[in-house]
Amino acid sequence: MLGKIEFKKRRDFGQVINDTFTFMRQNFKPLIKIYFTFCGLFVLASMLTMLLQQYKMVNIINTIGNGRNAKGLGFSALYGLEYFLSILFSLATYASMSVAILSYISIYVQKGNQIPTTDEVWGYFKYYFFRIFGSSLLLMLMLGVAMLFCGVPFFWLFPYAAMTLPIMVIENGSLGYSFSRSFKIIKDNFWITFGTLIVVWIIVYACMTMIILPTSIFNMIGMFTHKTPHMSLTLTMITTVLQSLCQVFTVIPIITISLAYFSLVEQKESTGLMERIANFGNTEKPIDTRPEEY
Repeated sequence: MLGKIEFKKRRDFGQVINDTFTFMRQNFKPLIKIYFTFCGLFVLASMLTMLLQQYKMVNIINTIGNGRNAKGLGFSALYGLEYFLSILFSLATYASMSVAILSYISIYVQKGNQIPTTDEVWGYFKYYFFRIFGSSLLLMLMLGVAMLFCGVPFFWLFPYAAMTLPIMVIENGSLGYSFSRSFKIIKDNFWITFGTLIVVWIIVYACMTMIILPTSIFNMIGMFTHKTPHMSLTLTMITTVLQSLCQVFTVIPIITISLAYFSLVEQKESTGLMERIANFGNTEKPIDTRPEEY
């Protein structure tokens, strides 16, 4: 049986992926508890606003499909208050999830691989939430602008932007410091970091798709089998609820980027190795004894 995951060690591509799911398995119950405790309200708010938006969109599509008067269906009708609220709460959900999971990992490491309490995570959460929320918004805007330039700058900036949030929480850094430090950490390891994140996100989207796809397919079949375009409100609402619940899968890449952070820092600064040398002979702290890759 494997011991608890030791974050402060060097890992290759495969070890980062494998240890992501090992950590998930070893900490599944406390991670789920932390997720719903600190993110549940934002997930619910995001779900409700998305349901309102989808309800409006289905009615508009069915109105046009039935040949009824679509006059007045301008920008304000398509993108009303609920649309912008759904975006806001989706950003808040991602920020709360990032803060909660990164805080859990930071405390887990500080306590010598011991599960943190909800109160300990709350102390971190209330301190970092608004900082991470604002930083996430700026980083997403930056990536959005980068995507407009044929997508190449987006893929180049993506690993650095992803690495910024763990640095902000684990090192208590500002946005400027964390973003610049991400370049220092990832230097000479861009492709392995990029590849690791891409593989994990493919796994996450595959899991989400497997859950959402059945209702989406039935909805599309129903839409094109009618004489006029017609969307099922029930299936659309179910799909929207499933999409909101599937956001829990994004916990996985947060763990992955944290493992990548510790691995790259260890490679460049060897902080974990120095700690293990200092604690040599101390058997109280359980560590992962699997060989490291140098």
